[in-house]
Amino acid sequence: MFAAPRIVIIALLLFLAACVPVKQEAASNKKQADVHYKLAMAHLQGNNPTMALKELLVAIKQDPENSNIVVALAQTYQRKKAYLLAETAYLKALQLSDNDPQYQNNIASLYLDMKQWDKAIHYFDLASKNLLFVNAHVAVAGKAYAYYKKMDYTQALKYVDEAIALAPNYASAYTLRSKIYHALGDTEQELYSLRRAIDISPQSLQARYDLAVLLLQENSLKLAADQLKIIYEYAPSTELGRKSKDLLKSLSVD
Repeated sequence: MFAAPRIVIIALLLFLAACVPVKQEAASNKKQADVHYKLAMAHLQGNNPTMALKELLVAIKQDPENSNIVVALAQTYQRKKAYLLAETAYLKALQLSDNDPQYQNNIASLYLDMKQWDKAIHYFDLASKNLLFVNAHVAVAGKAYAYYKKMDYTQALKYVDEAIALAPNYASAYTLRSKIYHALGDTEQELYSLRRAIDISPQSLQARYDLAVLLLQENSLKLAADQLKIIYEYAPSTELGRKSKDLLKSLSVD
């Protein structure tokens, strides 16, 4: 009458023994996935998204529920302009991470690339209102940019000013503010915004170039030339550097 309990015990021991290799294999897969993930991150930092994608496709097979790998895959697809694949991966990352606000901000940036302004606004709004998101000002500025692209300049100004209130030294917000005021034809505010952006971030060459163009329109040739010279000095081989050089040649200033 003791046979049945013995059989149960033996079966349980066999089951537990079988579980050990399965757990070991899962742990090994996660370690291997982490290696491929780190290699992918190195490739992304080296501006090689194709090699990063190869590594991530291996990593995701070994650890498909890892939100860090999934979002890295989404970002890589986005860089390669495979937007629909990026969208699918971002949505999965949001599900796996219980709507991490950083991922909400990321998918919003994807929708900017896809020119889906309302979806971008929706996700930027979710990210900006999450109390755990340390870069709320970035999401608010993103929302302002989406409204700017929709040509809703009233809302764009509202949110860019909110972003500046949250982070007064966020130079990109002032650059965006200058674009909004340019669209509105308010040269005074455009000039102020560009100068403020440059004061905060002197290396912002795009802001310097935009300021130079605006100064040329205002016939402030010497001031414009000063900005163009700085751009060319720091970035002679870039597109902005070449454009600055061409503009300088057309000016008759010392």
